[in-house]
Amino acid sequence: WAYLQIGHLLQEQRSLFACAIVMLPMFVLQNVILTLDIIPSGFPFHRLGPLSLWTAYIAAVIEYKRWFTPGAQAFGFFLVYVSYGIHIVYTLALLRLCRPADEPPALSESPGASWWPGEWRLPTAFQHAIWLVAPPRKLPEGQVDLVGEFRAATGSAEPESPQDAASQKRKDVHRALGIQGESPAWVNVKIGLIVLVVAWVWLSFGFTIEVLNQGTAHPSLLNAMGMPNN
Repeated sequence: WAYLQIGHLLQEQRSLFACAIVMLPMFVLQNVILTLDIIPSGFPFHRLGPLSLWTAYIAAVIEYKRWFTPGAQAFGFFLVYVSYGIHIVYTLALLRLCRPADEPPALSESPGASWWPGEWRLPTAFQHAIWLVAPPRKLPEGQVDLVGEFRAATGSAEPESPQDAASQKRKDVHRALGIQGESPAWVNVKIGLIVLVVAWVWLSFGFTIEVLNQGTAHPSLLNAMGMPNN
């Protein structure tokens, strides 16, 4: 959305400072989210992500400076590559932060608190922001499972075989986990982040072709199809 505002406010309205006012709260909000939702481990590469708003903004502003200079053009090209590089590093950092933890944090099972079994390989970086209460492993003393007793009373009189896969899935709280003990949601997140990395690399490659063919009659890749690259 922030990049959409760069294109809208600069290209359509020529509102230089209004665009900067949009970048400032978006930059602050992204940093707030990264601070509150992520426990970093190692160097916080994900902190680079919001900086791309400013590098992209300055690069776009240079396109509208009053007089053309080769130095300003080269600096604008450099900032575009910096923006793409930041996004690639940022997406790879998210890929590392969102992956299932090899050693999940030890959590105590207490009423009303967030808890999940250790076998649930949830990402450690988000452990303080996961509001998930899994079913207890065993009933506390003095409590009864009315639903479970009713299900047992109305079910088959013969005990279920331990090899009954369907029965085991109904009883196993980990039935939603993947083969390696990870959540299927991680597969979707991983695919999405990998696609983003490929997209940023592709945009970097396309921009390089634009720079090499600038000032020629070669068709543009990023502008209107078939138009000269000027």
